[in-house]
Amino acid sequence: MKQIVSIILTLLALNSCQNREEKKVERVNEQSEEKELPYSDLILYDHFDNELLLDTISNHFEAQFSPTYIGELRDSIKLTYKPAKIENRTPDWDKYRRPNPKDLGIYIDTTKTIGFSMSIWEYYKKPEYRVGKKSYPVIIENNSTDTLSIGLGDILPMTTEILDSLGQWTEIERPFIYDCGTGLTEFFLPPNQIAITALRQNFGTSKAKFRVKYELDDSAVYSNEINGKIQIE
Repeated sequence: MKQIVSIILTLLALNSCQNREEKKVERVNEQSEEKELPYSDLILYDHFDNELLLDTISNHFEAQFSPTYIGELRDSIKLTYKPAKIENRTPDWDKYRRPNPKDLGIYIDTTKTIGFSMSIWEYYKKPEYRVGKKSYPVIIENNSTDTLSIGLGDILPMTTEILDSLGQWTEIERPFIYDCGTGLTEFFLPPNQIAITALRQNFGTSKAKFRVKYELDDSAVYSNEINGKIQIE
């Protein structure tokens, strides 16, 4: 009997050690993935200090990816949460071409936390503030030699996707669509410059892989994949 108990305890100890080693490997792999992403040394800051909380994403809502910065890459960048303040706009539609898949690089940086942009219907009515939704910065880079048209009005054509149980990437938000295009301007991104937007960090009990999709005319550009959680309704 003592011999059986001893064997069981040994197996439990080995299993515990194996689990710790597997978790250690997972953490190392996650850190390695982060180090491989560009812009890890980029410092993002703003002058707001309101509390940031996890959000609950739902397919009942439209996606909102508004730029918090468009411009040259610097060591540190001050974010703006009121896209009306961003100057890279043109009222001339089709002045700059739309991106091709190879033109853009898109990276979700999970090592940093930022706020979320103001509601689109508040942009021109209220002083600037940041919505208290804890978010990851999403960096979009222009790898082409052309200035590109990357968004319309105050919105970038992006949605959030998760990897479902069948191994298929599925949108969990509806793309934002303006009812009318009258008076809307276009965002433009010059060569070798970046745009920054925000992906909400979500509360949930189910683990999931996330990515963002930038919609093109007949294709799309995808970001790196990240681990997160989602609340299944």
